[in-house]
Amino acid sequence: MDYILKARELGEALLSTPEVIKLKEAEAQIQSDPECAKAFATYQEKEQQILTAQMFGKVVSEKDSIALIDLKMRLAKQYPAIRSFFSVQQELEKIMASVNLTITTTIYGMPSADQLPIPEGLKGLAQQLLSSIGGDSNSPTMNIPEGFKLPDGLNMGDILNRINSKS
Repeated sequence: MDYILKARELGEALLSTPEVIKLKEAEAQIQSDPECAKAFATYQEKEQQILTAQMFGKVVSEKDSIALIDLKMRLAKQYPAIRSFFSVQQELEKIMASVNLTITTTIYGMPSADQLPIPEGLKGLAQQLLSSIGGDSNSPTMNIPEGFKLPDGLNMGDILNRINSKS
């Protein structure tokens, strides 16, 4: 299973990224304070319960989801080490999303900016982004169904502005 070996290599490569290193440091900081570590363990246990329920196809109640978010916010406010962990974790999640997008577009192809339901003024910027993700121009092109629309509330301009400001 060559792809499993490649996935392991990717995981090992990600271990040396600044984000993973910072995440491990943030986790060590949490563990250095027993009170903070106990509070964080409580959060992780509740988060794991929700993730496990979802993995088994159970619908998590809105009450439980909100309670987890509330706990996360209270812990982040009360413990600087936990706040730092969540911040670094968010940066790592962005990297993982980019990795996943790269894998997905390699398998399914890359859409062209002309196919995306975004304002004309943003299509040039979108094409630059797509080209940087897609690698070479020999990649297959993804076919987006006619009539595809972005979900309500998703503002592509804001997303592209944030991406462009980090470039």
